[in-house]
Amino acid sequence: MASVRHDAAVENAKKSLESVLEELAPPNASSEALAKIRSYLQQHPVDTLILNAEVQITHIENPDTGIEERVHLSPMDIKDALKQAQQRKMNLVRMGARGDDLAYCRIRREQAWVWKLVQPEMDLVSGLTGIPATDSSVAAQQQEQRQHDASGGDGQADRPRQYLGKTKELVDHAFRDAVDAHFIGWRSKKIVQDIRKGHPVKLTIRDFQSPEAAVHKLREMSNAVKAYAEEQHIYHHFTSIVGNDREASLTLSPPTANKSGTFSKTVKHPSEKEWAHTLKRMEDACQKAGRSGTYVKSNKLKMRNVGPTTYRVDKYGRRVD
Repeated sequence: MASVRHDAAVENAKKSLESVLEELAPPNASSEALAKIRSYLQQHPVDTLILNAEVQITHIENPDTGIEERVHLSPMDIKDALKQAQQRKMNLVRMGARGDDLAYCRIRREQAWVWKLVQPEMDLVSGLTGIPATDSSVAAQQQEQRQHDASGGDGQADRPRQYLGKTKELVDHAFRDAVDAHFIGWRSKKIVQDIRKGHPVKLTIRDFQSPEAAVHKLREMSNAVKAYAEEQHIYHHFTSIVGNDREASLTLSPPTANKSGTFSKTVKHPSEKEWAHTLKRMEDACQKAGRSGTYVKSNKLKMRNVGPTTYRVDKYGRRVD
């Protein structure tokens, strides 16, 4: 009797597949796009296409940020799971299963995923016809932008979105107190890109001649990072600033969503007072250690080979008239 009911459910699912396909697919979708969506729905059934008796929900999409947050819920009846998805005006999507009984599902807005899945096919249609494939493509991009509002900033399409998930591994950017403006320019952009990808970053100067030189150069890098981050709308804040006889360092962290799903949209770096306190602590630590820095600059000339030239040079690379 149970097998008969299961076979009947399979037949009903086959009939409802086309209706779900019609609901999720973008208008004017090509046959290739429809075939791709049909294959996807067979692998990941949605709503009434799920035939399992019990469902365990593992993730629920945050409607404000679009992030699928991990949840720990007990297995429930398929009807209760569908009710939860309908209350949120979202879809119940099966990601895996244990036999025919228990399905592991997520609650999320599935239409945006489907449109993104067939975007290459829709772009191909647009390129062949010379006109936009569908106005819904624009709507899909707008919906995806709302889901990732944190990272989009002003919503420019060519700007990479900021990662807003679990904090990743710390990246240490170490440099000397003698680097030039060119180094600060390109390295600050690399630091901002690491923050955009969700990495906390640590700006560290371990080789310095004096506390003043170390703090001054660290502040130059901090200002460059802040300026570029504000331009690109990469939000972050500083978590610690260290000054001792071994190093001067500044740690920056990307924002994390709170329980309500919101996050800080600010770029916060140390204030003038905090920089002054760091310099004072570093000077005191170096004084106690009996040294002014970790290295002493030598004025002794070093032999160098400058390569072929049209003029005479000495062994130090200096021009000889």
